[in-house]
Amino acid sequence: MREDFPALRDLPREEGDEPVVIELVFSEDLSPGVVEERVRAVVPDAALDVETAFGGQRDRFHFVTFPDIRSRGQEPEVFAFARALRPEVGATDANPVLTDSLYGAVAIGAGPTVESAIFSCETPRQDFMPKGWVHPVIRTPVAWGITRGSGATVAVIDTGYSTHQELAGVIRPNGQLNLVEGGTDASDRFSQGFLRHPGHGTLVCSVVASRGDASGAGDVTGPGEITGAAPEATILQIRAIKSVISFSQKTIPAAIAHAVTEGADVIAMALGGPTRVSSTEKALRDATREGLVICCAAGNCWPAVVFPAAYAANGLCTAVAALTRDLTPWAKTGRGPEVTIAAPGENVWGAAKNKATDPDDRTKAAQGTTLATSLTSGVAALWVAKHGGRAALKAKAVAAGTTVQSMFVHCLTAGVTKPPVWNGASNLGAGVLDAARALSNPLPAAPTGTEAAATGALPPAGVAPTSQILAIHLANHAPEALDEYGPDMADYAAELLWLSYRGGAKARAAREGGAEAAALQPDRPSAELAAALAVRPKLRAALAAE
Repeated sequence: MREDFPALRDLPREEGDEPVVIELVFSEDLSPGVVEERVRAVVPDAALDVETAFGGQRDRFHFVTFPDIRSRGQEPEVFAFARALRPEVGATDANPVLTDSLYGAVAIGAGPTVESAIFSCETPRQDFMPKGWVHPVIRTPVAWGITRGSGATVAVIDTGYSTHQELAGVIRPNGQLNLVEGGTDASDRFSQGFLRHPGHGTLVCSVVASRGDASGAGDVTGPGEITGAAPEATILQIRAIKSVISFSQKTIPAAIAHAVTEGADVIAMALGGPTRVSSTEKALRDATREGLVICCAAGNCWPAVVFPAAYAANGLCTAVAALTRDLTPWAKTGRGPEVTIAAPGENVWGAAKNKATDPDDRTKAAQGTTLATSLTSGVAALWVAKHGGRAALKAKAVAAGTTVQSMFVHCLTAGVTKPPVWNGASNLGAGVLDAARALSNPLPAAPTGTEAAATGALPPAGVAPTSQILAIHLANHAPEALDEYGPDMADYAAELLWLSYRGGAKARAAREGGAEAAALQPDRPSAELAAALAVRPKLRAALAAE
């Protein structure tokens, strides 16, 4: 321990680097003061700040921020420090909360600039017409004959919203939360530069619930130029991040908890990355227990489904992959056994706003798992509205011994078939999003097999240990490596997860071409992990391939 912290502190820190944040998980509720006392006993000279993950006075999940220490570029030392800190403070898990990105190419620095890395994670843009072409594909016009989403509330956890004609009458004025600047005004500050997806939250909201109509041919009728999947649903806005290109999951647990408290029926999270944060899992478990449906993006240019969408494997959310207009897999979509369903995610029209002074009537054909997730969230709102709302669905789920989340997944996937153009692919979910089928499928009357583990089956912290999350990841993506992963490697789980995602992203970038040579070099593991991997060739290989 005495060696690990100075190794961090003595490394150079550059302007703009995010500070080190470590999530500590305990088996009992503690106050921030008690946690701070324990940490200071280990590193008495460190500048640090401790706060609970959910804002309460006591919690089992705490974020410890070291403002004078940079995280980017010295991740191996951060993981080593977290491992050394965990037993010293009596924590059950210690997870570094690193900078995340929905874009794998950006995370590994595939281009000389962030903008070029984003371009490498996109396909050629085409302004497909009509602007509502996606609706006949996912059969929302048929579903609208049953409900248009009136009464359903979708919490969009993103960059916030802006003034735009596509959001007229869409945003709920009360209950908003801003976890970036603080307060209750969730409007987007457009604090990231051009091409770094400013206005991302506005785009999501429009695809979920922009008012209007669309014909069976996809022709849109007012008031704007596009129509959302649930054109009478309401959006609860939560500004939790500045950009999906570069963000921290530190605010996500509180954002999810706020959505639950404010009565949301559905949560849409078109964000993610390779960082495992236990309190995000806890927030999702609480949300599913309270009867919400959660839809998350599988990720762009990552080799596997990112967090929090990866928790679909635990029955905690719906993971959504992206397709083209022809229903072929979008070339940059995240894939894996965790994917629940796939939806159009290339050249889908939505509201466009790059800065606050932009006109309020622009639209664009956008791409990414963001669009697929937004459409699926809208269909979830239709489904909730059809069945009488969150409370009614929760009562039915309890009676059936299941969860509303699992009921939604059942209705979403039952009877769905994979299109021939997938060529039998098993890593894009059950099939193509079909709103009409989701609404017509009957609710299950018994457990479906996709339920989250009961609280009594979990450790005292109420979440799976990070070592178990890694085991699930390996089982899905590198089963041969499980032979070399045992209890003696459990402390390395967070670092192994991070290295696995990044190694896969580098392998994918190498296959697709155009990446900077430096970006394709393997990441350096911490010294202790490197020694452990030296005698584990299968596990070592799993860190460099999909």
